[in-house]
Amino acid sequence: MKRLDTIKKALYRYFVPFLMLYASSLNASGYDDDVLEIFSKMLPRFVLMSNQKNLLKERLEICILNDKIDEKTALILMSKIDTNYPNGIKNYKIRLVEGDYANVNVCRNSQLIFMFDSTDENIAKAIRYSKENHVLSMSYDAKYLENGVGASLFLGRKVVPYININALHKNGVEFDNLLVQISKIYASEEVR
Repeated sequence: MKRLDTIKKALYRYFVPFLMLYASSLNASGYDDDVLEIFSKMLPRFVLMSNQKNLLKERLEICILNDKIDEKTALILMSKIDTNYPNGIKNYKIRLVEGDYANVNVCRNSQLIFMFDSTDENIAKAIRYSKENHVLSMSYDAKYLENGVGASLFLGRKVVPYININALHKNGVEFDNLLVQISKIYASEEVR
């Protein structure tokens, strides 16, 4: 009986914390693989369907911002982009930059900043950076359109671009009319 109690204590001491840590890491990634695949195909096209294409020389640069907990997901997205565009797009090589919100300056040469979920403070910092540098901003979660992100995806019966025209104008970014016509437009009285 004493030996059984010792085994139970050992399990609780070593195994249960491991399970809790493993379970929390599984829940930490609340990102859908299919949605990541869609973003991986669309991100370079958003640049080419905006006035950001006028800034391109030899390559198109996409900056992916994330918190440390989402770093693995960011790397998965980058891998999917590489897989979908192994030779770049329309004679442009694609350069992917991954960084955390503490160092948004890694996005200094990017035409698009993609944001994974984070605190309101981090999102605001990235939005401010994109406005100051006239960079297209996009987010995984469409809720950040309310904060001033320029674009995301609307996930309904059909997946369509979801754009915040006011935020885009504040960033000095314009989309081609074709993209605007097929997109859902975010409607708000005032964008911060």
